[in-house]
Amino acid sequence: MPTVLSERLFELWDRPTAVVWCEAWTHAHAHSEVLAEYWNSLSSLIFVVVGALGIRNAIKQKLPLVFFYTEAMLIVVGLGSTTFHAQRNFLGELLDELPMSALAFGYLLCCNELHWLMQPPFRLLTVGLNAGFITLGWGCYLLLHSYVAFTTTFTLQVFFMALLSLSALPELGGPWATSRRWWWHFLLAILSGKTGWEYERWLYRTGNCPTDPSDPLFWLHSIWHLMSALAHFSWIRYVASLHLYQRGDPSCGLEKAKKDK
Repeated sequence: MPTVLSERLFELWDRPTAVVWCEAWTHAHAHSEVLAEYWNSLSSLIFVVVGALGIRNAIKQKLPLVFFYTEAMLIVVGLGSTTFHAQRNFLGELLDELPMSALAFGYLLCCNELHWLMQPPFRLLTVGLNAGFITLGWGCYLLLHSYVAFTTTFTLQVFFMALLSLSALPELGGPWATSRRWWWHFLLAILSGKTGWEYERWLYRTGNCPTDPSDPLFWLHSIWHLMSALAHFSWIRYVASLHLYQRGDPSCGLEKAKKDK
């Protein structure tokens, strides 16, 4: 069994990815023989840094264990993304994409007890349906080799947890309450990054990838890494403050926002 597994891993390592980013198209191995996409590889490490800081903060604030899982998955995403962009193989792609979906599942679990859908008797149904949806998406991705299946699954996961968390603990006020400000920071960061991500894909599809590093468009994918890491930081801070508020911790900073509303 170990021999079969190792052979399979080597097979996936040797198999090139079908996903091509602009840096791979214009500057493959331009700065390193090891790193195919030099800047995309290095910028991926921001996830490792943010995840490590998140674990430190989870320890400091004594947050639920699922926060440790979620931050650990962000670190795995960072290492997988670095491998993906550095080696441009299918194993790196799997190590990048599948942990992202597992990370988004962690986001859902971070909302435990904060929303009626994540409280008994609906919690089991909500988590079960999400797990089933993820399994279906992963199946389509792995069996059909459809990158769109992954991006669609991950996008819908994030969309669902975003709406769920925005309406969590309604006693803190509506969507525009000051207690939700970090949620809006999250939304601004993720939309900004995603817009750049989509535009970079369009540039590649139309054969217009920027070739000059002095062109700001050259850095779109690296910016996506930075903005999505910022979105993660903002959302985790928002949901952590909800948990702190729920247990009566004055450090959450939400009491005043509640009274204002």
